[in-house]
Amino acid sequence: QAFEAANGEQIKSWVDSGVASIEIHPISFLDPSSLGNKYSTRAANASACVANDDPAKFYDVMQALFTNQPAESTPGRSDKQILDVLKGAGASSNAITDCVKSQKFANWVAAETQRVQSGEFPNTVTPTTFRGTPTVFVDGKQYTGGVDDAAAFKAFVEKAASAKGK
Repeated sequence: QAFEAANGEQIKSWVDSGVASIEIHPISFLDPSSLGNKYSTRAANASACVANDDPAKFYDVMQALFTNQPAESTPGRSDKQILDVLKGAGASSNAITDCVKSQKFANWVAAETQRVQSGEFPNTVTPTTFRGTPTVFVDGKQYTGGVDDAAAFKAFVEKAASAKGK
């Protein structure tokens, strides 16, 4: 959430202008922090539903889910509340509603979570250890700066781009 608050608009502008592409792997390691609600799995599932059924709205939905993320050690949002967040971000359809309610991608979310927690990150230069979210790579190199330091992240991305001659 802190990373997205600091860097989300910059990332979105890079993607929208075509100078960057992003690959996002939602995971659910915070389920124990939602008092049995499994909010982390359900929110990751909801974002996968949007990616599947309305991919143009995915990034807006992801930003909205982070903006409306409940505090840890509190009950997570209900399916209705999650669907309201999605709708507020412009993603609303019967297919998305059915997908969220059935938790269509819950098994995929569990597999992604296990893969990431095992240190398997696609398109990376070297194996790494999952230390929490966000785990961010730019051209295969891991960003290790502060999650809320927009200037440091921008400099990291620009350095990676200049190294590739972009």
